Amino acid sequence: MGCFSEAYFPMRAIFLWSVHDFLAYGDFAGWSTHGRLACPCGYGCIGFTLRHGRKACWFDCHRRFLPKNHPFRKQANAFRKNTRVLEEQPRRLTGEEMHAQVHNLVADTNSFGKLHNWTFVSCFRTLPYFPKLMLPHNIDLHNERNLGEVVWNTCFGIPDKTKDNVKAMLDQAEICSRPSLKLVRKRMGSGISQELHSALRTKVTRLPSFNGFKV
Repeated sequence: MGCFSEAYFPMRAIFLWSVHDFLAYGDFAGWSTHGRLACPCGYGCIGFTLRHGRKACWFDCHRRFLPKNHPFRKQANAFRKNTRVLEEQPRRLTGEEMHAQVHNLVADTNSFGKLHNWTFVSCFRTLPYFPKLMLPHNIDLHNERNLGEVVWNTCFGIPDKTKDNVKAMLDQAEICSRPSLKLVRKRMGSGISQELHSALRTKVTRLPSFNGFKV
């Protein structure tokens, strides 16, 4: 009932977009946020599993989204070693194409995790105008905060929070061309210890960009 007219009127609501963290994206969109196809880019960003860290990784997937003449594309060792990225960025599917893809693949469990990550058809897709929405699902600021914390903790070597560990160093030695960060066995006394040490273990105590910064 309206306060001014004191009369009943039909109220209508419309779904424009949802805002949530990355894990909730899987609940809203029906696309699993686990595995090598967890990235919302889908086919355009197929990750790989780190051999030592045993986690899905999408390192260097961004270069195919750069302009064709971008200098980063032809740099062979700036990102992954001996790798140039010359393929074009994947074509962006229309809402109708995405709608058809969901219904065609969601029941195909054999190709799940290989060709698609659809787990169910979202209830929002029953809305007749849903395929025409430009950006129906949005990731909130939690991802930016989490990424900032990881960079901060790693740069400053925060105990129990830094990602600069032995497994990470072993993985980067296989993926990247960074001789100064390669792990080597350090001789301890007359024998060789089993502990791995980095050839470059000088911790960053203060970065130039943080001079004068107070916590």
